[in-house]
Amino acid sequence: MTSHSIPPEIGNTPHNLFLRSEAIAAGISDGQLRSSAFRRVLHGVYTTCETPLTHELKCAAAAMTLPSGAVITGRSAATLRGVPLADFRTPVEVIVPRKDGMLRRQGLRCTAARAFDFEHSSWHGAGVAGFPRISFDMLKQRSISQAVGYCDALLHSGSITIEEIAGFLVGRKDHGIVRARMRLELLDGRAESVPESNLRVELVLRGLRPVPQLEVFDGDGFVARVDLGFEAARVAVEYDGGWHADPAQIKRDEIRRNRLRRLGWVVIVVTNDQLREGFDEVFARIEAALKHQYAISIEIEGPISMEIA
Repeated sequence: MTSHSIPPEIGNTPHNLFLRSEAIAAGISDGQLRSSAFRRVLHGVYTTCETPLTHELKCAAAAMTLPSGAVITGRSAATLRGVPLADFRTPVEVIVPRKDGMLRRQGLRCTAARAFDFEHSSWHGAGVAGFPRISFDMLKQRSISQAVGYCDALLHSGSITIEEIAGFLVGRKDHGIVRARMRLELLDGRAESVPESNLRVELVLRGLRPVPQLEVFDGDGFVARVDLGFEAARVAVEYDGGWHADPAQIKRDEIRRNRLRRLGWVVIVVTNDQLREGFDEVFARIEAALKHQYAISIEIEGPISMEIA
């Protein structure tokens, strides 16, 4: 059976989704569902082979099976609202009413919690959290750098402000509220990517004070904008993401970095692989560069203001 011969009573939805039970009732066997004509989106929810596998599709599939009162939140809700923080591989982040308990289902990440009506809006039969609730659910997760990095992305997009997040947290007694409030002071929406924010937060937690998106000038004007900069020491830290594999981008980056080096800056490039392997080695490189540059500056210019907390 091809997708073109699918009975019209199934798959006729905005996202071309259908339940296994609907397929069986229409005469499609489990063996046919496992064929190349179909794709499983979540347990018990399928689509046709032509349908692009996006996070929005996965959220729509989740909405078909979630209990009443469930609310899509976190990176999933941010993605649905125009800030792309999740792809098809990312679990759908969901709040479920406490009476329903935890839903242990592959492809979902569920939290049993209370969500008020004003915190979300309706979407395909489920709730989708607004940006204040999204921010709270992100900030209370365990990883500090990830929590702050995702919220920084919301700030950078202009979807919400730090003041609006702080106002939403006032007077609440939810689980994780103390953790969320403590992280407010780490928020900064200047970073242009989540990994850049992760890098900044890890440095701040170790006592350093980098400036995101620092602009560097010389006597002739603007030279470059660096991801994270220590201006007094002339140390730049750059996150090298996947887009830097483009040959034209590589050339532009190298020209910009060479201009910085000619001005006496040390440029440290941090890759995604290095971040995944562990931050200690990255921090050691940055700390050594700062100490070296401070020593040179003191020798040439006299005492300077240290960018260390």
